[in-house]
Amino acid sequence: MVGALRAAARLAAARGDSERAVAYLRRALREPPSSGQEVLLAELGRAEAPAHPAAAVRHLSASLNALTTAPARLEVVPVLADALERSRRGCQAAELLDREARLLIASGRPCDDAVFGLRLQRVLIELADLDKRPWRGGGPAGLSAGDDRTRERAAAALQSALAAGRPADAVSVASYARDALDGPLPQDDVLTRAIALGALALVWCDQLGETAQILDRLSEQTQGYDAAAAQTLLAMGRCEVAYRSGCLPVALDAGRRWLDLASASRGNPMVPLALAGVLRVLLETGRREEAEPLLLLAEHERYGDVWQWTHLLEARARMRLADGDFADALEDLLECGRRQIAWQQDNPAILPWRSLAALAHRALGRSGQAARLAQQELEQAQAWGAPRTLGISLRTVAVTVRGRQGLKQLEASVGLLEEAGATLEQARSLVEYGTLRCEAGHVRLGRDTARRGLDLARQCGAVGLADLARERLHAWGARPRRAHTVGAVGASALTGQERRVAVLAARGRTNREIADTLFITRRTVENHLTSGFRKLGITGRRELVPLLGDEPS
Repeated sequence: MVGALRAAARLAAARGDSERAVAYLRRALREPPSSGQEVLLAELGRAEAPAHPAAAVRHLSASLNALTTAPARLEVVPVLADALERSRRGCQAAELLDREARLLIASGRPCDDAVFGLRLQRVLIELADLDKRPWRGGGPAGLSAGDDRTRERAAAALQSALAAGRPADAVSVASYARDALDGPLPQDDVLTRAIALGALALVWCDQLGETAQILDRLSEQTQGYDAAAAQTLLAMGRCEVAYRSGCLPVALDAGRRWLDLASASRGNPMVPLALAGVLRVLLETGRREEAEPLLLLAEHERYGDVWQWTHLLEARARMRLADGDFADALEDLLECGRRQIAWQQDNPAILPWRSLAALAHRALGRSGQAARLAQQELEQAQAWGAPRTLGISLRTVAVTVRGRQGLKQLEASVGLLEEAGATLEQARSLVEYGTLRCEAGHVRLGRDTARRGLDLARQCGAVGLADLARERLHAWGARPRRAHTVGAVGASALTGQERRVAVLAARGRTNREIADTLFITRRTVENHLTSGFRKLGITGRRELVPLLGDEPS
């Protein structure tokens, strides 16, 4: 009976039905105890770990107490430590990993890889603990990479993420991140989680095109490799790159997948980070009504004390700014700033909280405080040296000072954002530049500049920014042309390849499946979808179904 239930559980797990696998193994546990009980407990704990971490802790701990061989223990310890962390027992997880590493070293057997893996997991857990973050001693302690290339990459990824929050420049941090991403994704969740930090750091360095190419390479190398950590890394990277580049439909698709993957593990601290990514895109694409229910998914009691929660505070502040709720937005942003400073992540490339707080102060009539915050962020951005970050900071200073000085700063902002490939932020700066031109009496030039911003905003799918640009153009006596709509051009506006990609997407195919079917890269699929969304006047693949779902491919 136990053997049959274990076999059924393995089949269910292979089909992705983890709940059924758990049910089979729990039923097997009710059978009379046998000599292999610790193996059954380990299997049950591993099956429970994603959705039931507290139950997994009980069963994996009982299994570990009975296991004596190092290989068997090494199969249980990383899963148990992860379940402990997600059950808000990070200190116990770190103690467990340290103890097992010491036992391996004392055994005298060759175990460098295993010890490194345990210590790396401990460092990743300590990243979420404000009192234990490994920067206190200047870097991740106890992580000796030796001559192993995979270990070197993991250490470089950690170094890049930690250095981004210190007084450092983007060039130095990008070099660490490139080293971390130079190679295939390891088929190990802990190592992949570390390397994901390198991908984030490279995005913070405004190397958007380079990051996209690296993600394409990693994606092609992991065809058929469905490990959750690898898929989460790719979804996270694509969402962040697409959002910062201004490809909002792609960002929304990737962000939703990122959130789905993160939410599959109960208590995963990646959830608030993914939520923040999706909320920003929904806000930009005019889907405010979809953002509010998502915000309710955030569990402050579970995630409020991890660094990722700070990103959710910033995203919520953006929503409140858009709603005109400037006082509450400012409260969120000041708390965001306090947290960023405490966690030593105070870098506008990570979160530009001072820029947003300056806009809130200005809306509340506090021009002096707005100018001070904007100037502080500009100094930080100049030290960091990345073009997108500097362009955003220059724009905020320009909006607070206005006049001739503001015009010069906005002109520089537009150039830097174009250089960075940050189309959405470039559109925002163009609209502000047009506004200041009109205020200075250069109405014709101001209209032309704002029209360029409007066109770029439409290209990105940024509904809110496009509406703002149209309002200002109307105020200056212009009559901006209407954007193409589905009713005006429809599917006939798509090229043959764009239509084929869109039809497959409407049928629920993933970007990987579309690329395999049409023998193109996933990057090409994303480009065709972005172009198709723009022509159809929509912002996401879910809206393709009523338009193209019944068309032949």
